[in-house]
Amino acid sequence: MKSKPMGALFGVLALVAIIAIAQPAFATDVPVTISKGASGTAGKCSPTTCFNPQVVNANVGDTVTWTNADTVPHTATYYDGNESDTSVGTIWDSSMIKVGSTYTTPAFTKAGTYPYFCEVHPWMTGQIIVGAAGATNPPPTSGNNMTGMNNMTGNNTGNQAVPEFGPVASLVLVIAIISVVVFTAKTRAIPKL
Repeated sequence: MKSKPMGALFGVLALVAIIAIAQPAFATDVPVTISKGASGTAGKCSPTTCFNPQVVNANVGDTVTWTNADTVPHTATYYDGNESDTSVGTIWDSSMIKVGSTYTTPAFTKAGTYPYFCEVHPWMTGQIIVGAAGATNPPPTSGNNMTGMNNMTGNNTGNQAVPEFGPVASLVLVIAIISVVVFTAKTRAIPKL
């Protein structure tokens, strides 16, 4: 008869382990704007004239969405820093992002630095730094290169923070599971709702 309590204890410990290593409850979408006039910069990109912002921070589980505010199509294509090797497009490749359209990466599963460029205008480069939780970004600037545009989220606050359930909710869940296990062990019946 010791196998039932041991099985229940194993189940509870397994759930606690899953909760402890689980991803954050909500992932964030990090906005990047392809600036108006970016195609005409001819190798003279600043942190806001091609990809705005040019370097963004993200967390594991986040995505990045590019919005094309320029007057010509662009791409946002991963590469490892060498545009002529076989790494180009291996993690993501937007294909052509039409004027006014968007492209969103798959969720990032590993921390690291992910450089990207526009295959049509190879001087347009950017970087995504995926790190630990809590990464923040400055809002895209709205200088002359983005007249009348916003970051398509309804405001210009940049990376939108979404609250997580956090450790308190995890503890409440564990206590609830333990209570059900104890009740089931004492009454030898499954609780009905």
